[in-house]
Amino acid sequence: MSYDELAERLAADDRERRVAAFPDGSVDDYYAAFDAAGERIAEREAFGDRIASGDSDAVPIEREAREPGGQAVNAARQVHALGDDPTLYGHLEDPVFEALPFEATSMGDPSRVSVFPFDDDALLFAERSSDVANWSLGDLEAAAPSGDAVEALAADAVCCGNWASIDGLTDALETLAAGSLAAGTFVLDPGPVRTRSHGAVTDLLEALGELDETAAVVYSVNRSELEYTAAAIGADSDASGVDADLERLESVREMAGITAAVLHETEHAAVATRAETTVVENVSVDDPRRRTGAGDRFGAGLAVARARNWDWETALALGNCAASYYVATGETGTRDELRSFLDD
Repeated sequence: MSYDELAERLAADDRERRVAAFPDGSVDDYYAAFDAAGERIAEREAFGDRIASGDSDAVPIEREAREPGGQAVNAARQVHALGDDPTLYGHLEDPVFEALPFEATSMGDPSRVSVFPFDDDALLFAERSSDVANWSLGDLEAAAPSGDAVEALAADAVCCGNWASIDGLTDALETLAAGSLAAGTFVLDPGPVRTRSHGAVTDLLEALGELDETAAVVYSVNRSELEYTAAAIGADSDASGVDADLERLESVREMAGITAAVLHETEHAAVATRAETTVVENVSVDDPRRRTGAGDRFGAGLAVARARNWDWETALALGNCAASYYVATGETGTRDELRSFLDD
């Protein structure tokens, strides 16, 4: 019944919430690749075979789109589409960000990401900007009108992303915790945690536990990220399927001492809180159009729902719906579009 409840709540006319998002940003170029006959390469493996074959020194590619990207940027776009009030602090020094229809403050140069969206999976080539890699909370304080990071991020919910690419983000979270950040819900999607050491992941979880004393912290990851996080704290599972997901989520949540640990995956979303574990099957998509960025839409939907104190089942349903709509259409769904998507 979670999606029935979601449809009713999406139709309700309630006041907007303020959601802050930080600290990354990227310029995302989408490319198509072609074989020797000039036919578009549809499968990722075929692209790899084409490169490995050595039949040609070049693989023809064609840029099809250039878009604003990054976890914080994508989350803010979804928050805005759902009718709430996002405040974005990101790395936005590029004309591609000028059309963002909400308050956005730049802290430096964005990263550059080349995306090849094959039918089976996307392939990304990322060039991290030095401004993103070396970001600190001082950069946010320098950009914020108040000069105070805690005040700048005080909101009904906060979306924070790309910890894996930002070395100083753990220290920033500790500083926000010490400053008693006033945020109803703080959703962290850390990104590809496998690029960081087990020790760094453990330090992150401890920082999140400190932050949970003043904000309801949600650690939101995909399955690969969940498995690596669980391994980092020595809490792997002998179970399989959904049971393994829930065991790992509860281990991570308990070790960190946070409000919730959440899994977002193609087949379902799941959460472990202090009081319960919940699983919500995902909305099926028969003909995926775009996958890159779907997890960011999930996190934003989750933040919007929890900013309204929606129950976890409905909150997971909104995250699923926002992500699946994006996968199906390549667009960030509004409330009305998500309702129509559910009806269909």
